[in-house]
Amino acid sequence: MPESGITKPKIYITLMESMNISFLKKGNHNFPVLKVGDEKRILKENVDINDFYANIQHYTKLFDELETVEVEPGSIPAYPGKILCPSLNFRMHSAETKQKLPEFPYFFTKFRDTLTGWNSPILKHKDMKQLDYEGEIAAIIGKKIKGADEKAAEESICALAVVNDVSARDYQEQISPPLGKNWIMGKAADSFLPMSSWVKLYDGEPVEFTTEVNGQLRQKGNTKDMIFPFSRLISYVNKFVTLYPGDIILSGTPDGVAKSGKYPYLENGDIVKVKSSQIGLIENVVTEFDS
Repeated sequence: MPESGITKPKIYITLMESMNISFLKKGNHNFPVLKVGDEKRILKENVDINDFYANIQHYTKLFDELETVEVEPGSIPAYPGKILCPSLNFRMHSAETKQKLPEFPYFFTKFRDTLTGWNSPILKHKDMKQLDYEGEIAAIIGKKIKGADEKAAEESICALAVVNDVSARDYQEQISPPLGKNWIMGKAADSFLPMSSWVKLYDGEPVEFTTEVNGQLRQKGNTKDMIFPFSRLISYVNKFVTLYPGDIILSGTPDGVAKSGKYPYLENGDIVKVKSSQIGLIENVVTEFDS
Protein backbone atom coordinates (compact mmCIF):
# COMPACT_ATOMS: atom_id res chain seq x y z
CA MET A 1 0.00 0.00 0.00
CA PRO A 2 1.44 3.43 -0.90
CA GLU A 3 2.44 5.53 2.12
CA SER A 4 -0.24 8.14 1.55
CA GLY A 5 -2.05 7.97 4.87
CA ILE A 6 -5.04 6.32 3.19
CA THR A 7 -6.71 3.49 5.03
CA LYS A 8 -7.43 0.40 2.99
CA PRO A 9 -11.03 -0.03 1.88
CA LYS A 10 -13.29 -1.93 4.23
CA ILE A 11 -14.19 -5.44 3.09
CA TYR A 12 -17.10 -6.70 5.13
CA ILE A 13 -16.19 -10.39 5.12
CA THR A 14 -12.58 -11.31 5.89
CA LEU A 15 -12.82 -14.34 3.61
CA MET A 16 -13.57 -12.07 0.68
CA GLU A 17 -10.15 -10.42 0.76
CA SER A 18 -8.80 -13.39 -1.18
CA MET A 19 -11.71 -13.59 -3.63
CA ASN A 20 -11.25 -13.62 -7.39
CA ILE A 21 -14.06 -12.94 -9.86
CA SER A 22 -14.71 -13.87 -13.48
CA PHE A 23 -17.69 -14.15 -15.81
CA LEU A 24 -19.10 -17.12 -17.65
CA LYS A 25 -20.46 -15.83 -20.95
CA LYS A 26 -23.33 -17.62 -22.70
CA GLY A 27 -24.56 -15.71 -25.72
CA ASN A 28 -25.24 -12.17 -24.54
CA HIS A 29 -25.52 -13.25 -20.90
CA ASN A 30 -22.85 -12.90 -18.23
CA PHE A 31 -22.91 -15.07 -15.11
CA PRO A 32 -20.46 -14.05 -12.36
CA VAL A 33 -18.16 -16.76 -10.99
CA LEU A 34 -16.65 -16.15 -7.55
CA LYS A 35 -13.53 -18.02 -6.44
CA VAL A 36 -11.94 -18.38 -3.02
CA GLY A 37 -8.88 -20.61 -3.05
CA ASP A 38 -9.69 -23.45 -5.46
CA GLU A 39 -13.44 -23.30 -4.88
CA LYS A 40 -15.53 -21.65 -7.60
CA ARG A 41 -19.20 -20.75 -7.21
CA ILE A 42 -21.55 -19.33 -9.84
CA LEU A 43 -24.29 -16.74 -9.59
CA LYS A 44 -26.99 -18.08 -11.89
CA GLU A 45 -28.24 -14.63 -12.70
CA ASN A 46 -27.48 -12.63 -15.84
CA VAL A 47 -25.66 -9.55 -14.62
CA ASP A 48 -24.42 -6.53 -16.55
CA ILE A 49 -20.67 -6.45 -15.90
CA ASN A 50 -20.57 -2.79 -14.92
CA ASP A 51 -23.64 -3.15 -12.69
CA PHE A 52 -21.81 -6.02 -11.00
CA TYR A 53 -18.84 -3.78 -10.21
CA ALA A 54 -21.16 -1.05 -8.96
CA ASN A 55 -22.73 -3.55 -6.51
CA ILE A 56 -19.75 -5.78 -5.93
CA GLN A 57 -20.05 -5.98 -2.14
CA HIS A 58 -23.66 -7.17 -2.43
CA TYR A 59 -22.76 -9.96 -4.85
CA THR A 60 -19.61 -11.15 -3.09
CA LYS A 61 -21.49 -11.58 0.19
CA LEU A 62 -23.66 -14.19 -1.55
CA PHE A 63 -20.72 -16.60 -1.92
CA ASP A 64 -21.88 -19.10 0.74
CA GLU A 65 -25.32 -19.34 -0.90
CA LEU A 66 -24.11 -20.14 -4.42
CA GLU A 67 -23.68 -23.48 -6.18
CA THR A 68 -20.19 -24.77 -6.90
CA VAL A 69 -19.05 -24.99 -10.51
CA GLU A 70 -16.05 -26.63 -12.20
CA VAL A 71 -16.01 -24.60 -15.42
CA GLU A 72 -13.08 -22.24 -16.02
CA PRO A 73 -14.42 -18.92 -17.36
CA GLY A 74 -12.53 -17.27 -20.20
CA SER A 75 -14.39 -14.10 -21.11
CA ILE A 76 -13.12 -10.53 -20.77
CA PRO A 77 -14.25 -9.32 -17.32
CA ALA A 78 -14.73 -5.68 -18.25
CA TYR A 79 -16.77 -3.40 -20.48
CA PRO A 80 -15.21 0.02 -19.82
CA GLY A 81 -16.35 3.34 -21.17
CA LYS A 82 -12.86 4.73 -20.51
CA ILE A 83 -9.41 3.12 -20.49
CA LEU A 84 -6.79 5.49 -19.08
CA CYS A 85 -3.08 4.69 -19.25
CA PRO A 86 -0.18 6.59 -17.60
CA SER A 87 2.70 6.99 -20.04
CA LEU A 88 5.52 6.62 -17.48
CA ASN A 89 4.69 5.45 -13.97
CA PHE A 90 7.31 2.97 -12.72
CA ARG A 91 10.63 4.14 -11.31
CA MET A 92 12.43 1.12 -12.82
CA HIS A 93 11.02 1.89 -16.28
CA SER A 94 11.98 5.55 -15.92
CA ALA A 95 15.55 4.50 -15.15
CA GLU A 96 15.89 2.07 -18.06
CA THR A 97 14.53 4.63 -20.56
CA LYS A 98 16.68 7.40 -19.03
CA GLN A 99 13.68 9.66 -18.52
CA LYS A 100 13.29 11.85 -15.45
CA LEU A 101 10.38 11.17 -13.15
CA PRO A 102 7.25 13.04 -14.24
CA GLU A 103 5.91 15.84 -12.04
CA PHE A 104 2.31 14.82 -12.63
CA PRO A 105 0.46 11.91 -14.29
CA TYR A 106 0.44 11.99 -18.10
CA PHE A 107 -2.25 9.88 -19.74
CA PHE A 108 -3.00 8.38 -23.11
CA THR A 109 -6.10 6.33 -23.89
CA LYS A 110 -7.01 3.00 -25.41
CA PHE A 111 -10.37 1.98 -26.83
CA ARG A 112 -12.72 -0.85 -25.93
CA ASP A 113 -11.67 -2.73 -29.10
CA THR A 114 -8.14 -3.05 -27.69
CA LEU A 115 -9.47 -5.51 -25.09
CA THR A 116 -8.89 -9.16 -25.89
CA GLY A 117 -9.02 -12.29 -23.78
CA TRP A 118 -7.29 -15.56 -22.98
CA ASN A 119 -5.72 -17.31 -25.98
CA SER A 120 -6.95 -14.61 -28.36
CA PRO A 121 -4.33 -13.29 -30.79
CA ILE A 122 -2.35 -10.10 -30.46
CA LEU A 123 -2.82 -8.77 -33.98
CA LYS A 124 0.45 -7.55 -35.54
CA HIS A 125 0.10 -5.80 -38.87
CA LYS A 126 2.94 -6.69 -41.25
CA ASP A 127 3.98 -3.03 -41.27
CA MET A 128 4.68 -3.06 -37.51
CA LYS A 129 8.41 -3.63 -37.02
CA GLN A 130 8.74 -2.85 -33.29
CA LEU A 131 5.91 -4.57 -31.46
CA ASP A 132 6.44 -4.44 -27.70
CA TYR A 133 4.85 -5.81 -24.53
CA GLU A 134 4.13 -4.02 -21.24
CA GLY A 135 2.90 -6.14 -18.36
CA GLU A 136 0.67 -4.06 -16.08
CA ILE A 137 -2.05 -4.12 -13.44
CA ALA A 138 -5.42 -2.51 -14.15
CA ALA A 139 -7.65 -0.95 -11.50
CA ILE A 140 -11.39 -1.25 -12.14
CA ILE A 141 -13.67 1.52 -10.89
CA GLY A 142 -16.71 0.49 -8.85
CA LYS A 143 -18.65 3.71 -8.41
CA LYS A 144 -19.36 6.97 -10.21
CA ILE A 145 -16.96 9.68 -9.05
CA LYS A 146 -16.12 13.26 -10.01
CA GLY A 147 -13.67 15.54 -8.23
CA ALA A 148 -12.61 12.77 -5.82
CA ASP A 149 -9.71 13.37 -3.46
CA GLU A 150 -7.14 10.61 -3.04
CA LYS A 151 -9.06 8.91 -0.22
CA ALA A 152 -12.30 8.81 -2.23
CA ALA A 153 -10.35 7.74 -5.32
CA GLU A 154 -8.85 4.82 -3.42
CA GLU A 155 -12.27 3.79 -2.16
CA SER A 156 -13.67 3.84 -5.72
CA ILE A 157 -11.45 0.90 -6.79
CA CYS A 158 -13.30 -2.41 -6.61
CA ALA A 159 -10.99 -4.91 -8.36
CA LEU A 160 -7.65 -5.45 -10.08
CA ALA A 161 -6.85 -7.30 -13.32
CA VAL A 162 -3.68 -8.34 -15.15
CA VAL A 163 -3.20 -6.68 -18.56
CA ASN A 164 -0.65 -6.33 -21.36
CA ASP A 165 -0.31 -2.80 -22.76
CA VAL A 166 0.85 -3.86 -26.23
CA SER A 167 2.68 -1.09 -28.12
CA ALA A 168 3.83 -0.60 -31.70
CA ARG A 169 6.91 1.47 -30.91
CA ASP A 170 7.74 2.39 -34.52
CA TYR A 171 4.32 4.04 -34.84
CA GLN A 172 4.28 5.41 -31.28
CA GLU A 173 7.61 7.15 -31.90
CA GLN A 174 6.41 8.91 -35.07
CA ILE A 175 6.98 12.19 -33.27
CA SER A 176 5.73 15.38 -34.91
CA PRO A 177 6.91 18.50 -33.01
CA PRO A 178 5.16 20.16 -31.33
CA LEU A 179 2.39 17.55 -31.41
CA GLY A 180 4.32 14.81 -29.63
CA LYS A 181 4.04 11.05 -30.03
CA ASN A 182 1.57 9.18 -32.20
CA TRP A 183 -0.27 7.56 -29.27
CA ILE A 184 -3.33 6.26 -31.12
CA MET A 185 -1.43 4.41 -33.85
CA GLY A 186 1.15 3.13 -31.38
CA LYS A 187 -1.13 2.07 -28.55
CA ALA A 188 -4.79 1.78 -29.55
CA ALA A 189 -4.86 -0.90 -32.27
CA ASP A 190 -7.40 -3.71 -31.99
CA SER A 191 -6.24 -6.45 -29.54
CA PHE A 192 -3.60 -4.20 -27.92
CA LEU A 193 -4.90 -4.74 -24.37
CA PRO A 194 -5.10 -8.43 -23.44
CA MET A 195 -6.84 -8.78 -20.05
CA SER A 196 -6.99 -11.66 -17.58
CA SER A 197 -10.32 -13.46 -17.25
CA TRP A 198 -10.00 -13.29 -13.45
CA VAL A 199 -9.96 -10.12 -11.37
CA LYS A 200 -9.25 -9.80 -7.65
CA LEU A 201 -11.20 -7.81 -5.11
CA TYR A 202 -9.15 -4.74 -4.28
CA ASP A 203 -7.75 -4.72 -0.76
CA GLY A 204 -5.09 -2.01 -1.05
CA GLU A 205 -2.16 -4.41 -0.83
CA PRO A 206 0.81 -4.32 -3.27
CA VAL A 207 0.64 -6.69 -6.24
CA GLU A 208 3.56 -8.53 -7.85
CA PHE A 209 3.50 -9.51 -11.53
CA THR A 210 5.76 -10.84 -14.27
CA THR A 211 5.93 -10.84 -18.07
CA GLU A 212 7.33 -13.77 -20.08
CA VAL A 213 7.92 -14.12 -23.81
CA ASN A 214 8.24 -17.73 -25.04
CA GLY A 215 8.91 -18.78 -21.45
CA GLN A 216 11.71 -16.23 -20.90
CA LEU A 217 11.23 -13.83 -17.99
CA ARG A 218 11.32 -10.27 -19.31
CA GLN A 219 9.68 -8.19 -16.57
CA LYS A 220 9.20 -8.47 -12.83
CA GLY A 221 7.29 -5.69 -11.14
CA ASN A 222 5.45 -4.67 -8.00
CA THR A 223 2.86 -1.90 -7.71
CA LYS A 224 4.95 -0.52 -4.82
CA ASP A 225 7.23 0.89 -7.54
CA MET A 226 4.51 3.07 -9.06
CA ILE A 227 5.51 6.74 -9.18
CA PHE A 228 1.88 7.75 -8.72
CA PRO A 229 -0.29 5.18 -6.89
CA PHE A 230 -3.75 4.41 -8.24
CA SER A 231 -5.28 6.86 -5.76
CA ARG A 232 -3.20 9.71 -7.19
CA LEU A 233 -3.80 8.72 -10.83
CA ILE A 234 -7.55 8.55 -10.32
CA SER A 235 -7.90 11.74 -8.29
CA TYR A 236 -5.77 13.69 -10.78
CA VAL A 237 -7.75 12.77 -13.89
CA ASN A 238 -11.03 12.87 -11.96
CA LYS A 239 -10.71 16.64 -11.53
CA PHE A 240 -12.17 17.05 -15.01
CA VAL A 241 -13.17 13.54 -16.14
CA THR A 242 -16.11 11.69 -14.58
CA LEU A 243 -15.40 8.01 -13.98
CA TYR A 244 -18.04 5.29 -13.93
CA PRO A 245 -18.25 1.65 -12.77
CA GLY A 246 -16.23 -0.51 -15.13
CA ASP A 247 -13.79 2.19 -16.21
CA ILE A 248 -10.14 1.07 -16.15
CA ILE A 249 -6.94 2.82 -15.05
CA LEU A 250 -3.64 1.08 -15.82
CA SER A 251 -0.63 1.06 -13.49
CA GLY A 252 2.17 1.64 -15.96
CA THR A 253 4.91 -0.94 -16.59
CA PRO A 254 8.23 -1.90 -14.93
CA ASP A 255 11.58 -2.26 -16.67
CA GLY A 256 12.38 -5.00 -19.18
CA VAL A 257 10.46 -3.88 -22.26
CA ALA A 258 11.95 -4.54 -25.70
CA LYS A 259 12.31 -0.80 -26.29
CA SER A 260 15.07 -0.78 -23.66
CA GLY A 261 17.32 -2.74 -26.03
CA LYS A 262 17.68 -5.65 -23.61
CA TYR A 263 15.35 -7.93 -25.55
CA PRO A 264 14.06 -8.33 -29.13
CA TYR A 265 10.71 -7.02 -30.26
CA LEU A 266 7.79 -9.40 -30.71
CA GLU A 267 7.51 -11.51 -33.84
CA ASN A 268 4.77 -13.61 -35.39
CA GLY A 269 4.15 -16.70 -33.23
CA ASP A 270 5.65 -15.34 -30.01
CA ILE A 271 3.72 -16.27 -26.85
CA VAL A 272 3.35 -13.48 -24.29
CA LYS A 273 2.26 -14.26 -20.73
CA VAL A 274 1.59 -11.70 -17.99
CA LYS A 275 0.95 -13.23 -14.58
CA SER A 276 0.20 -12.31 -10.99
CA SER A 277 -0.18 -15.12 -8.45
CA GLN A 278 -2.61 -12.86 -6.57
CA ILE A 279 -4.91 -12.26 -9.55
CA GLY A 280 -4.42 -14.59 -12.52
CA LEU A 281 -2.72 -14.49 -15.90
CA ILE A 282 -3.19 -13.69 -19.56
CA GLU A 283 -1.48 -15.56 -22.40
CA ASN A 284 -1.66 -14.57 -26.06
CA VAL A 285 0.06 -15.44 -29.34
CA VAL A 286 1.33 -12.72 -31.68
CA THR A 287 -0.41 -13.23 -35.03
CA GLU A 288 0.65 -11.30 -38.12
CA PHE A 289 -1.83 -10.08 -40.74
CA ASP A 290 -1.53 -7.96 -43.87
CA SER A 291 -4.95 -6.53 -44.69
